Amino acid sequence: MENWKIGLDRYLTSGPPDDGFNDFCDLTVEEFSQKFYDENENWIIEETEQIDNWLNKLFSKGYSPKQTAQIIERAFYIHKIK
Repeated sequence: MENWKIGLDRYLTSGPPDDGFNDFCDLTVEEFSQKFYDENENWIIEETEQIDNWLNKLFSKGYSPKQTAQIIERAFYIHKIK
């Protein structure tokens, strides 16, 4: 009967399962062009809603971090976000 307590404790303290999304986001930021990153660093870091929507959508569709970075840069300039 104690096994379920150990299992529950391990589940609650280990955090959510790692699906690779956080690593994907970090790698995507590294793939942004230096110019884009330098000009828009605050937007990349602070704008959670728009960039998170794009990252989630592209991650779920299986795009690579490099492809995702290129798509986000293009979308940013097309929609003139700022």
